Amino acid sequence: MDSALKWWCEHLDEYKEILKHYVAFKSVAEPEKDGLPFGRENLEMLKFMAGKMECIGMEARIMKDVFAEGKIRGKKGKHSIAVACHGDVVPAEGEWERDPFELYEKEGHLVGRGTTDNKGAAVAVLFAFRYLLESGWKPDNDFLLRIGSAEEIGMKDVEIAFNGVKMPDLTLVPDSGFPVAYGEKGSVKAEIAIPLSGGITSLSGGGNASVIDSAEAIADGQAVHAEGKGRHPATPEGGEDAVLNLMRILRSMGVKDNAIGRYLSLFPDFYGTGLGIPACDEESGRLTAVVVQVRTENNTLICTLSIRLPFSAKNEDVVAKLEKMGNVRILSSSPGYRVEPDGMIMGLNDIANRVYNSSKAPYVMAGGTYARLMQKAVAFGMGSPYGNVQPPFPSGQGRAHQRNESVEIARMEKGFLIYVDALKYLDGEFSR
Repeated sequence: MDSALKWWCEHLDEYKEILKHYVAFKSVAEPEKDGLPFGRENLEMLKFMAGKMECIGMEARIMKDVFAEGKIRGKKGKHSIAVACHGDVVPAEGEWERDPFELYEKEGHLVGRGTTDNKGAAVAVLFAFRYLLESGWKPDNDFLLRIGSAEEIGMKDVEIAFNGVKMPDLTLVPDSGFPVAYGEKGSVKAEIAIPLSGGITSLSGGGNASVIDSAEAIADGQAVHAEGKGRHPATPEGGEDAVLNLMRILRSMGVKDNAIGRYLSLFPDFYGTGLGIPACDEESGRLTAVVVQVRTENNTLICTLSIRLPFSAKNEDVVAKLEKMGNVRILSSSPGYRVEPDGMIMGLNDIANRVYNSSKAPYVMAGGTYARLMQKAVAFGMGSPYGNVQPPFPSGQGRAHQRNESVEIARMEKGFLIYVDALKYLDGEFSR
């Protein structure tokens, strides 16, 4: 057995124990909560991870109450390489099999909020550094492990911690799928207001982080419920919008409200056709436009929309088209980015393919990660399943941002092995 794999197997129970404590932090970022940038729970989560970094021999610190950072000083220190993870999570909405913040094991998966996005990967990377240090690794270059606390709500933690700070020569972000994501789509978040005309008294669904999998309404004095299938809004394929299903039910019941037809015409699919903003290109795929939350307010249905743009679509053009509709509020807009998949990037890609015995090419991802703000940076595993691995839950559950979020233990093992090789490889490349 390979020495790294043998070490992982010997320390797997310890990995689970650390992840159990990490998941137990209800680290949903809330700006200015408790008089802190993103809340007391998130700061305590950062302190916990900083303590684990110190335990393996890293120099650890908390940066402005928003990032934990561990450092390994290289013998030469000419270059620096970072791995950036996030410890904040999306809210644990809906009905779960067990407490979302109490880790448990089921059919080869570890279940709990944040296991996939992004706590499981952070601990696996910590273990990769630990294995290397215990094996006598003395790198030429500086290595950093960074844990943030507000990635899920716009990444303001990056601006707070690193404004005016020189970024490392390369940052890896283990918050995607393997092999290498050398670019990310642009994103726009908006609210679209649809006036209610009398039939619907209230309607709600979603938690702002997923295709809506459950929605409720009071219409003509009756309570009506509809189910859907959750998916991450960056990759909604296979999902079902519960609000769309609910509107169809209301229409079949004969409920008279103009909002029903309006919603059905605006959001018939996940690709912006009803909004007049469809786009696609060969390199980065289709535009996606997903309603992630609805609520009623002042006799109006407020729909929160998450849009991911291919490189061929410009943020300003999409924003202009939305604003032309009226009753639209733009919440945020972030352009996409790409780095050239050069020799070093292809070397990382080859490492992932070797461990997985595959031949995948670098790709552009739909989700947004720290990589877009920490350039030069690439997203590099291990947050998404490699291949068609179904979590031990019904469709629409078990993945990132979904109910019963879980991560396959075998995925973390392979991620650990990939990062062991990747860290050594990068040290050699930057020492040339």
